[in-house]
Amino acid sequence: MRLRWSLLAVVLAGLVAGCSSSVESGSSARELAPQRSSDYSAAQQDFSKEQQDFSTDQQREVIRTAELDVEVDDVAGASAEVRRRAEAVGGYLEQETGYRSSNTMTLRIPAAELDRALGELSALGRVTSRSQQAEDVTDQLVDTRSRIDSQQASVQRLRELMARAETVTDIVSIESELTSRETELESLQRREAAMSSQVQLATVTVRLESQPVVADEDTGFLAGLSAGWRALTATGAVILTTLGAVLPFAAALVVPAFGLHLWLRRRKALKKSL
Repeated sequence: MRLRWSLLAVVLAGLVAGCSSSVESGSSARELAPQRSSDYSAAQQDFSKEQQDFSTDQQREVIRTAELDVEVDDVAGASAEVRRRAEAVGGYLEQETGYRSSNTMTLRIPAAELDRALGELSALGRVTSRSQQAEDVTDQLVDTRSRIDSQQASVQRLRELMARAETVTDIVSIESELTSRETELESLQRREAAMSSQVQLATVTVRLESQPVVADEDTGFLAGLSAGWRALTATGAVILTTLGAVLPFAAALVVPAFGLHLWLRRRKALKKSL
């Protein structure tokens, strides 16, 4: 029976802790209000000072991302240089999608080296687009880590209860609750690890594109002859196209006109004979 009550206490620990804290705080406040009224201002000032010190000393957890579009002469050579420079600052290539005239690379760069890396990557060619984003996840990480600590303590208590369980019913109940708590704990740990990794290593997307090649215009006699020939062939093509479009209509008009001409000739000949 004690074990069952202990299990129930573990399951409801979060809810009970919150409710009991409110009740005890309210009760204590009513009992000690006369004694603490004179010290309230001083305590409030001390608390404010501590909060300011905490905010100042606490290191902010920031996820940084960047995107960079660069035009280069040689996409393959520039891609190799991007990998080399990422590794030089302690980063690595996470993903790459390449084509004949372009390549998209996703890099993970130590956050402290991000600005330096962007400067070096920008020097590979002509930058056509550049952007950076920063997301402060300090509160999310603090909350997640706090929940991990609470969940680890809860899992440990359930394991201790499991070791003392004597009946099959108790074992099944504890094991079910323990599995649920361990699953939630693993989920929180994965989330914390993912955010921590993003804070430590910034994500940089680099898009490389080959510069368009502009052909030099030819000049001189041969260039003029070539241009004239192209104009002549283009004009001939237009004439033939127009003739082909008109020919069916001409055929449709010629036949009735020829028939009318024959009829008029016969009529004229008939009048002369009369």
